[in-house]
Amino acid sequence: MLLLSHAFSISSSFFLSYRLLPNYRHYLRAGAFAPGPFAAHAWLLLLIFPLWYLLLEALGLNSATRLSWRAVIARTVRLQLFGLGALSALIFAFKLQTVSRLIIFGFCVLLVPISIATRWLFLSVLEAHRSHIYNIARILVIGTRERAREFIRQARQAEEGHYEVLGCFEPEAAQAPREVEGVRVVGSTKILRCYLFAHPVDIVVFAMPPERVPEAKDLMDAALELGLRVVVLPDFYVQRLGYTVDQQQVRIDSFFGRPVAALSSVPRHSSYLFVKRVMDIAISALLLLLLAPLLALLAILVKLTSPHGPVFYRWKVLGVNKKPFVSYKFRTMVPNAEELKPQILGRNEMVGPAFKMRDDPRITPLGRFLRKYSLDELPQFYSVLKGDMSLVGPRPPFQEEADRYEFWQRRKLSIKPGITCLWQVNGRNHIHNFDQWAQLDLEYIQKASLWLDLKILLKTVPVVLRGRGAY
Repeated sequence: MLLLSHAFSISSSFFLSYRLLPNYRHYLRAGAFAPGPFAAHAWLLLLIFPLWYLLLEALGLNSATRLSWRAVIARTVRLQLFGLGALSALIFAFKLQTVSRLIIFGFCVLLVPISIATRWLFLSVLEAHRSHIYNIARILVIGTRERAREFIRQARQAEEGHYEVLGCFEPEAAQAPREVEGVRVVGSTKILRCYLFAHPVDIVVFAMPPERVPEAKDLMDAALELGLRVVVLPDFYVQRLGYTVDQQQVRIDSFFGRPVAALSSVPRHSSYLFVKRVMDIAISALLLLLLAPLLALLAILVKLTSPHGPVFYRWKVLGVNKKPFVSYKFRTMVPNAEELKPQILGRNEMVGPAFKMRDDPRITPLGRFLRKYSLDELPQFYSVLKGDMSLVGPRPPFQEEADRYEFWQRRKLSIKPGITCLWQVNGRNHIHNFDQWAQLDLEYIQKASLWLDLKILLKTVPVVLRGRGAY
């Protein structure tokens, strides 16, 4: 619903800008405003929607989380400034003469009050919906010990006012405290069936092992027969090990049909991974199509300048969690390069398991040019299309490199490898210690997002055009 409200704000602001600005043309210099047909501008929404989505995500406005209105206004203004700058750059770069700059400017100005008003309306409707008596979940808790206490605290913190814990029940009520976290202990589970029938209850939560509740199956059946929801809180023991379920690396999931606590230090947001894969397929397919003539020309040049070897170098590397795969590059070295490698290992300029050498004698003259402008990497878009690689991610290593990793460096292989990453856009030719390289990859893994991916892709373009490719 929030995404729909953003889409409404953007669309209505754009349309109002187109419709209102002609009324003020007499305040402008002659010929300054010639709007033309709406269709000449409406296609810009295809650029605006994804661009604004990324900016909303980056600025934290793409969430129903309560922010102070001062923060909302400040972030909304920043959003329009960044968006206006990006759109202006695109219009200038592609020389879009038919697009009115005033409509774009008016759109960004109008979007500030409209988006703030729409957000206020959305949150007001959401709050009214949640506060309605039929949307306040009334809960009974079975148990009075630590698991029950933790659940009651979390229920209060999660959505204050949207849950109401009516009371607690205990198999041995005589030994139970009078209240748990301020919630009254109603009595023994023996009277639970009658209580459910006589009182308005929505959810029954078993905050203790069901096997310790006499006739637990009958009590669950009774609740289900009344159409209530039954929740069993499993003890995953992770809290006893120092983890809490609100930490980023802990997620409650389903595994082979069983509820589990899944721990991972790698962000695995399904929506992000889905959009990232869609972006990989779309961009790699488009580039392979557009660059087909260049790829054919480079293949011919490689064969003409080095006729005794193959055109493509079969790059046997490791992917996610050391799963091997074969990628392809244009061959930039002499055919017997691997046989000559032991002779030059002592001249390695990279401290660590990776091999880097600026004046590698095995590189052909054409290969040196291809590497300078990263043209040898172009066939890897096929690996991206196949799914072995991504556009953005750590560089895939050779088996012998990965075997020499330190334990902490092995985490580089926890996500899909990519063509470019933070290392490539942060002075790769000036980094001579593999530890720094690995730290940049781990930083990307920790902070991975669509916004970061887009920034890395945009930064990669000038690096390639300036001829700062890897040696």
